[in-house]
Amino acid sequence: MKRESVILRKRNIFIALFLLLIVGISFGYARLETTLSITGDTKISKVGWLVHFKNLQITENSELNGGANTAVIVDNDDTKVTYSVTLKKPGDFFEFTVDVVNDGTLDAKLNARRETGTDISSQPFVTYSVEGLPALDSILEPGASHKKTIRIRVEYPVDIRPVDLPSEDFTFTKTIELDYIQAR
Repeated sequence: MKRESVILRKRNIFIALFLLLIVGISFGYARLETTLSITGDTKISKVGWLVHFKNLQITENSELNGGANTAVIVDNDDTKVTYSVTLKKPGDFFEFTVDVVNDGTLDAKLNARRETGTDISSQPFVTYSVEGLPALDSILEPGASHKKTIRIRVEYPVDIRPVDLPSEDFTFTKTIELDYIQAR
């Protein structure tokens, strides 16, 4: 009986050690053989930056009364419009429209706008107006449907007083530049 008890105890110890060994090997194997995978695809789309002036149109009846000598220049990369106008007599005017378009793929924000050229504040014989200039920090989304149309008009007023007539030919020249940056 004692002997059976010793054998039984040894057998139980052996079984317990065997089970511990199997459990230890299983954990060790699992620990060595565990593979974690992260897979995925990333696509970076083609982007483009193309904010510019487009569709310059001189208004019908500009240079009325046989009048103005004009030149409108859109620079090579279409980002600057320069115009020069000499109106010959009261009633003459020169007017044109030009679109600001974003043909790229990124939203554009107007960062700065500059007008340089002739100062007409002291010239009663010419009136000048610009309509549709985008506001600073305004966003111009990509696509033709989001264009901004600017209308520019230079006019020799009909109701000018004789004392206000110019004493010599007067040429009016302006340049408009709009600086766009990527909207964040």
